[in-house]
Amino acid sequence: MRWGCCTTVDNVGLLENVGYDYIELSMVSLADDGQYERIEKAVEQSQLAVEVFNVFLPRHIKVVGPEIDQDEIRNYVGKVIPRAAALGGKVIVFGSGQSRWVPDGFSKDRARQQIIDFTKFLAEEVSRYGMEIGVEPLRSAECNLLKYVSEVYELVEKIGIDIVGVAADFYHITEGSEPLENVVAASTRLKHIHLADSGRKWPGSGSYDYTAFFRRVKQANYDQRMSIECIWDDFSKNIKDALAFLKSTWDSVTV
Repeated sequence: MRWGCCTTVDNVGLLENVGYDYIELSMVSLADDGQYERIEKAVEQSQLAVEVFNVFLPRHIKVVGPEIDQDEIRNYVGKVIPRAAALGGKVIVFGSGQSRWVPDGFSKDRARQQIIDFTKFLAEEVSRYGMEIGVEPLRSAECNLLKYVSEVYELVEKIGIDIVGVAADFYHITEGSEPLENVVAASTRLKHIHLADSGRKWPGSGSYDYTAFFRRVKQANYDQRMSIECIWDDFSKNIKDALAFLKSTWDSVTV
């Protein structure tokens, strides 16, 4: 298993020194030319890989509802995808709850079709660079469409494109009271995993049952990447404790 952390490029040195395998950056940070140049320089000076990107769409770009601007979507995707690939990206996480929020009175069935259409378009773009897409289920407080691993699995099966799968988030799974067995059921489509603990704090600081979750992940035969995506109290200290906790727990779990 490769262990990563969702953070800004300013922390790439800290992650490298602690022993993380990669950093997960936000996709929206690549849209600004000046910020991208700064990220590019920092990555060039580090040995740490940039393998995953989250926060895919800015809040104002909608892919669901009556106000979709296809030109804006194409321009944005056409700019950030090549940049993500140039930095070494392997997986793009498509959560972006505000971008896929279904407006009041808008058909949920139509919204799902819009997500399918957008994801197919995105798959065509990222396939040129050898990357994959993980559609992320989000808890109901953050999105009112595709809230469960089971829903996203059904959606990506319907899409039927190999590079499109599920990005399962332990926090959203737990907050949504979704059975962990659904991770196993989605095993053929798992592309990525996000981790946090109760209160959305760092792994090992709360009450989430990581032994049970990791057992399901191993039963799903998933052994690619897992990224911490959480709230930190003391970043430089917490990242050490979290990584040690994850590695020891993962190694202790048998199936």
